[in-house]
Amino acid sequence: MMTKVNKKTIASQKSKEKILKTTLQLLLKKGNARTVSTTDICNAAEITRPTLYYHFKSKYVLLSEIHGQLINDEVKPILTDAPQIEDTMERFSFIIRAFTKHVYNHPELRVLIHDSLIIQEKQFKSMREEWKKIYYLLRDTITKLKHEKKINTDVKPSWAALFALGMTTWITYWLDFDRQGEVSEIEEAAFKFILDGINGAKK
Repeated sequence: MMTKVNKKTIASQKSKEKILKTTLQLLLKKGNARTVSTTDICNAAEITRPTLYYHFKSKYVLLSEIHGQLINDEVKPILTDAPQIEDTMERFSFIIRAFTKHVYNHPELRVLIHDSLIIQEKQFKSMREEWKKIYYLLRDTITKLKHEKKINTDVKPSWAALFALGMTTWITYWLDFDRQGEVSEIEEAAFKFILDGINGAKK
């Protein structure tokens, strides 16, 4: 039989999850964190301000938790799995495809990535560092591809990685997210387009 303590814990967790989900919806609707107020969140989630601050000490703590969950669920697996792939071209393909799928499944990234770069609250410093790890991983993989002569380009690996991730991230602004089932095609297109672009960038 469920105790009163367990019921209270479950209710509290549901309340917290509702706040997180509601805030994410508001971010997508309004475009960035600065235009979403705590009043907006309370009204949309149908909660009081004390309830909001019971779960989160500030709006930026709330935002950092949303971002942190996404990084833990989507970004860190790429950072863990990619280095285990010995073949450099396969690793390159995996990074591009996994990141593309990550962007495809999370339209909120157009808000979260942007906010992580401009919000100076201390909680977001670690977020920026996590995103940089994807960049470093891709840059180093492209560097190794050049050394192995598997790609032929005069573009610096640091620039190639920057352009590749930037291009892929912009999918969040242009993709019709109401259309489903195209992720494998988009992954393939992103990989081929980026690889052809890198190989074509030579004197």
